[in-house]
Amino acid sequence: MTIDEEMKLWEERANDEFGKLLKKIEKATDEYLYHWEENGIMYNALSEYIAGYCLDGDRKYIAKCIYNILYNYDILGINRNIKNLIKELFKLCYKK
Repeated sequence: MTIDEEMKLWEERANDEFGKLLKKIEKATDEYLYHWEENGIMYNALSEYIAGYCLDGDRKYIAKCIYNILYNYDILGINRNIKNLIKELFKLCYKK
């Protein structure tokens, strides 16, 4: 795969239904997660997995990882909206 093809795939996944929901979850958890900057790019605990989805497209794995992070940070217990977004994320994993 060429770099241009990879970038196109990244863009498609970042803007598909699952990718958009990942962005919503990241935005909703912004106030709960620690952020750091590397080379002018902001990161948090979810960043690696969101990028991972854009590269490999494994929805089930990414949803489990995101859930586990938010569960361990106890974010799902304090924010019902984020909990509902996670439910939607898992629904998309099994959507045909």
